[in-house]
Amino acid sequence: MRQAFNIAVVLLLGYLMADRALMRAQAGEIGTITCHQGAQLVKSNALKKGFGDAGASSQGENFLSSCLVTGRGQVGDLIARD
Repeated sequence: MRQAFNIAVVLLLGYLMADRALMRAQAGEIGTITCHQGAQLVKSNALKKGFGDAGASSQGENFLSSCLVTGRGQVGDLIARD
């Protein structure tokens, strides 16, 4: 049982490292922006939709937080990467 757990941990770490490496390799592609740029786009889109400044800022900060934690986010057709 312990060996199965160790194998599962190694596989999970391998997957996470490969995912991060792939994300770094794709960061320079056309159509990618930084998390901070994505947060600004989210805020401006919220302002265009009629949200107040506080609500739009909150949405932008929420996007930024999520993007920085996961390493990626999506604003429309654009992919935001850390």
